[in-house]
Amino acid sequence: MAGLSLYAFKTDRDYPRVAFTACSHPEPLQRSTGAPVAATAVPITDQMVVAESVGRATVGSDPLAWANPSTGSAGVIEQVRPGTNNPDGCRDLVTSKQSLEGVTRFTGVACPADGSWKINGSSGLH
Repeated sequence: MAGLSLYAFKTDRDYPRVAFTACSHPEPLQRSTGAPVAATAVPITDQMVVAESVGRATVGSDPLAWANPSTGSAGVIEQVRPGTNNPDGCRDLVTSKQSLEGVTRFTGVACPADGSWKINGSSGLH
């Protein structure tokens, strides 16, 4: 007769024991001599993620997925073409964006600027 056997279960004695000790140093390991500093991190926007993805992509490449963990948005860059009306290595792009607001599609132009890529104009990506 197939079934559960009480002999198949393990007890606490079958596992190794772990011992924890308290810290013997009551003071904090580091002390700040100044006032607390507020976080000044620049939020990562969907526009920044898409621009950098377009900059790393090969012109004419296959669709490229992107995601922004800061906003929860994601999408697919459907087209990356050489910029038609823009000099300086700019690239035309078409991308989708999925977010809590729904699915939308954007067209835009990404250009290299100061060591990174930026989307020119208002693409609708935030």
